[in-house]
Amino acid sequence: MARDQYEPSTVSDVLRIEMPAAHAYLPMIGSSISCLFNNTPSPASANGLAYNIELAVHEVCANIIDHAYNGRPGRIKIVFTMVSNPQQLVVELFDNGRSFEYASISMPSPDEPQVRGYGLFLIQALMDEVEYCPKADGNTWRLVKNLA
Repeated sequence: MARDQYEPSTVSDVLRIEMPAAHAYLPMIGSSISCLFNNTPSPASANGLAYNIELAVHEVCANIIDHAYNGRPGRIKIVFTMVSNPQQLVVELFDNGRSFEYASISMPSPDEPQVRGYGLFLIQALMDEVEYCPKADGNTWRLVKNLA
């Protein structure tokens, strides 16, 4: 569901940020999520969900920086939407980097240790919904965490 499809009465807060696709800007993610939870009544701040959300969004951004842009300059737009009914945080990320075939990425095997490749597995484990939509005009990630 796109953010404009929510009933206005169910959206308690929206935060939009746009940042350069560079690792130096990743700390903005945690600060943004903290501000959202400090200004919106939510059980996430009380039980550690905020940290898990931050970790998942951080991982998506790191993947965008490392793989979609691959050292080229670019930007990442992030929209955080607090929804009150059902109680969720929806995070949408937009980039204009290279896309990939999400379904072709295999999950890591616990029987075969590896140094890299756990990012998508971690994102899926931490969030309740994960969608990736590559298009000619850019890529979109949609992460949803149920808060109640």
